[in-house]
Amino acid sequence: MEQHAIERLEVSTEKVSILSNPKNIGVLIVCLTALFIGIIKPFNGLPPVGHHMVGVVIVTLGLWIFKPNNVPFMAGCALLVAGGLVFGLNLNTVAAGFISSSVWILIPALYFGFVLQKTGLGKRIAYMVLKLFEPGWVNMAISWFIIGIALSALTPSITVRLAIVMPIAMGVIDACKLKYNSKGSAFIALIAFAMCLLPGTGWLTGSLSGPIMVGFLPAELKHLATFDSWFKILALPWFIVTVVYVALVVVLMKPKEAIGIPRDTFKEEYRALGPVSRQEIITGIILIACLVLFSTEKIHGIPAPGAALLALTLLLLFGIIKPAEIGTGANWDVIVFFGVTISLSSIFLEADVSQWIAPLLEPTILSYASNPLVFLLVFTAGIMLIRFIDVPWGFSTIALTAIVLIPVFNQFEIHPLVVTFAYLAGINFFLLNYQQPWLLMAEGIMQNKGWAANHVFTAGACYIIAAFVAILVCVPYWRMIGVIH
Repeated sequence: MEQHAIERLEVSTEKVSILSNPKNIGVLIVCLTALFIGIIKPFNGLPPVGHHMVGVVIVTLGLWIFKPNNVPFMAGCALLVAGGLVFGLNLNTVAAGFISSSVWILIPALYFGFVLQKTGLGKRIAYMVLKLFEPGWVNMAISWFIIGIALSALTPSITVRLAIVMPIAMGVIDACKLKYNSKGSAFIALIAFAMCLLPGTGWLTGSLSGPIMVGFLPAELKHLATFDSWFKILALPWFIVTVVYVALVVVLMKPKEAIGIPRDTFKEEYRALGPVSRQEIITGIILIACLVLFSTEKIHGIPAPGAALLALTLLLLFGIIKPAEIGTGANWDVIVFFGVTISLSSIFLEADVSQWIAPLLEPTILSYASNPLVFLLVFTAGIMLIRFIDVPWGFSTIALTAIVLIPVFNQFEIHPLVVTFAYLAGINFFLLNYQQPWLLMAEGIMQNKGWAANHVFTAGACYIIAAFVAILVCVPYWRMIGVIH
């Protein structure tokens, strides 16, 4: 009798423990919401398969956002693909992202990041830049800016850039004897973080956002998103975003006292790396050659995925990537996640979700499109607001709303890559820690010693201002080059 009472008490305690976990409560709420939508079918005009897939997507988002028991992204991905098949969608639809050119840029890109880290080339580039400047707060900001551009040119992988840069930033904080989570440590860490995130957005292969956004574009618009057109339309605004962000952080967050680091600190760190190795030389040549192929596609006709895969082939042939590293050199959880999220557009299309929501979205969105400046300001603000809810980079929102790019282009002559600025601003958006997965990753690398929540809020506000300044400056430029009316 006593034993049964103890067992009942243990079961009861376990249930209380499960329900007391906010992550589990969040997943429970999204599951109940999905069941309600799937069973009651409350949306007029949306067919049963559409209701079912909306429910599946909601549960998938719940797994991605709350990560109960720290499940990988692949758990939600598997559920989304399985749900699509169970409710009658075609396999080619639910797995459409995996035949997208975006994924075949992403896979080599992750290996590029791996070899930058493995060979030490990324770290060498960072210290090579840092040692050029006299230690100081403003010079530190300039150094991170140059490092961000250099690393973005060699790999689109933000994960790898963070893995290279954030430990160096932590070393600078320690060398300056700054108090952890202080204004000084936050200044160094948040500029270093943003330089891993922002500058590379300005060209197609400078950030994973490039290939991912191309994957989300409607089929009839994909041909407009070449390396050249992306650079022509988006390089200037993201340069402005980066510069304005850095300038605002310097004004609002720069400590009054001197940085307090010896002049030769970075020169000594660079010398400690030793001579340039054969692997670094080979890696540098291959990655620079790949970048040249990316930027001269019009001349030779080799598409970006082909150039990226050729570079990956050479890295394997030269032994920079060993056979045993094929499974560990790239994060396959991330690859599957991006492949499945790109498939959302096809899933929503076949399940008639896009057709159902288009009449609800288009009148509101298109009512602003006659004035490109107002349209971009409103659309960008809307995407940023949605990021408070659609946490995993806002990909489900992008998949649902990308359909409006067709009438925006056909009726109002606004190039889809101009509108893409709003989506990219949303992907890079942060104001609170939970909204930016890369921010959480950087925080983990620094073991929560870089910044406090109020510093993130200040830096996030700087980013928001920078994004809107870029729109105001670039609308005349976009009009001049003929990509808006």
